[in-house]
Amino acid sequence: MKISATQKHFFYSEIAKLLGAGFDIRKAAAVMIETQLPVAQAALLDNLTRGLQAGDSITASLGRDSRNFGELERAIVGAGERGGKLAQAFEQLADYFGMLSSAYLEMVRGMIYPIIILHLGMIIAIVPSALMAGEMSFAQIFTRVGLAFLLLYATFFAGFLVIRMLVRSAPRHSNVDRWINKIPWVGSARRNMAMARFCKVYHACLLAGISMSETVQLSAQAAQSGVIREAGERLVTAVKSGQALGPEFLTEKDFPKAFARSYSTGEEAGTLDGDLARWSKRFQDDAESSVKTLSAMIPKVLYFFILGFVAWEVVGFYSDYYSRLDQLGE
Repeated sequence: MKISATQKHFFYSEIAKLLGAGFDIRKAAAVMIETQLPVAQAALLDNLTRGLQAGDSITASLGRDSRNFGELERAIVGAGERGGKLAQAFEQLADYFGMLSSAYLEMVRGMIYPIIILHLGMIIAIVPSALMAGEMSFAQIFTRVGLAFLLLYATFFAGFLVIRMLVRSAPRHSNVDRWINKIPWVGSARRNMAMARFCKVYHACLLAGISMSETVQLSAQAAQSGVIREAGERLVTAVKSGQALGPEFLTEKDFPKAFARSYSTGEEAGTLDGDLARWSKRFQDDAESSVKTLSAMIPKVLYFFILGFVAWEVVGFYSDYYSRLDQLGE
């Protein structure tokens, strides 16, 4: 079973709280299991317990469930484990998934009313014209409405499958990622999300003292963005050849210029730790704001199409109505 962002927020918050209180990870897992967690979360902790007993790392143990413990989580927990900052790592994850949960709920709330209007619009478009024609029984009208709804749901489901396919391929294909990022409102939200993930992992790796080449590699992978992954490969090549990363970030078009300049000056001043923490928070806030904007615009776009559809049907209804009156007059 897939664990939702809301559930992950509370799950990681509880782990961070227990670790911050001085519990080791085994004791923290045991305490949480006793709280009667949902099945999927209990399974994660069971994987953790069995993995640790077998001598595996915390990251590898949790990573047995790749569906519920993704690249971002593996990178941040792995860095926290290696750097001895597990509580902070889980706090970062709790913060991120809390933002994701809030953004998702905001979008769902924004979609409820337009969906109701869409269904009412279809009923208004179909039923009056059918009654006016007088050639259909109520059962036939009901069947017609049901078929219209089925067609609507099939269209939305097909669109959902296409969107999911594109989103899943975007982390591996920079061209797909770049194309999606050009979509109004959607692109802004995705770019900010990707940069928030990149900065979170980068910051966690810096705190853990991980090598710069591995830091860049893990951060680029966790960003879940094809363009950032591609840029990360070039940055890894540069750092392995002994070059400073600041000038390289400035040449990469897929990183925001303000961020690249801040990284370059932070590298010179030795303040990358604080800078990355600040940018992580900035991109996360921008991502949440972008999603809220997107959730506000989608209903407006839907309203536009719904009103257009209803207007078209109303015009058709009255056109047919007056045509029948003319026929009766003759």
